[in-house]
Amino acid sequence: MTPTSNAAATQTDWHDWLRRWDRQQQLHIPDREERFAVVVAALQAFTGEAPRVLDLGCGPGSLSARVRERLPDAEILAIDTDPVLLTIARGAFADTANVQFVDADLRGAWIDALPSSPPFDAAVSTTALHWLSLSELCNLYAALASVLRPGGVVLNGDRIDFDSDQTAIADGARRMAPDWVPATDGAEDYDTWWAAANDEPALAAATRERRTRAHEHPHHEEPQTFEFHRAALLASGFSEVGTLWQRLSNRVLVAVR
Repeated sequence: MTPTSNAAATQTDWHDWLRRWDRQQQLHIPDREERFAVVVAALQAFTGEAPRVLDLGCGPGSLSARVRERLPDAEILAIDTDPVLLTIARGAFADTANVQFVDADLRGAWIDALPSSPPFDAAVSTTALHWLSLSELCNLYAALASVLRPGGVVLNGDRIDFDSDQTAIADGARRMAPDWVPATDGAEDYDTWWAAANDEPALAAATRERRTRAHEHPHHEEPQTFEFHRAALLASGFSEVGTLWQRLSNRVLVAVR
């Protein structure tokens, strides 16, 4: 990092960047905070007050922050491969104990990048795993089964579609509310946030690196069905899979190792 970028990073309000991320995400996903609350409450119920947690596709640390608020003794390894979001996360959590951010791709050998060894009590995720293909999800679930202790859990809050024999229900749910709610006029939406991040001097190096990693994602891709997630998790060695909370296709899925 150059001296100029060091100075810019020191003067940057990373907490504000995280708050801005949360605000634009909340515009697009109105039930986001309720879903966070369910994930964190379930984490406490299934694993106790001081779990060892993997935060998968952590972004700038939104879910990790909420876990720490409720479970201050939790140990969190937060994993992402977006250098811009990781830069914000590391800045915002610089003074937070027991949270480490790991630059690793969930589609690859991410376990090798972990700074501490398994077993872990839980893997949590929100609005992240729908980016993975079917084969990538299967590989991820098999990897999670290998690093979670018996009785450990996966808690995934995301768009999880209705089953393949529920197409009329799925169509009706989409008419009731879109998967990605458009932002109101004048609000800082996803694209506006990223435009601002690309113009932030303290994120210049991370932005350049991000371009080499091809991180642009569409918001119109079809989420995987619950039946797929359930079958893939059971095949990977999890004993139970269910839905803890749901509003249309927005769900919190739980799987017990």
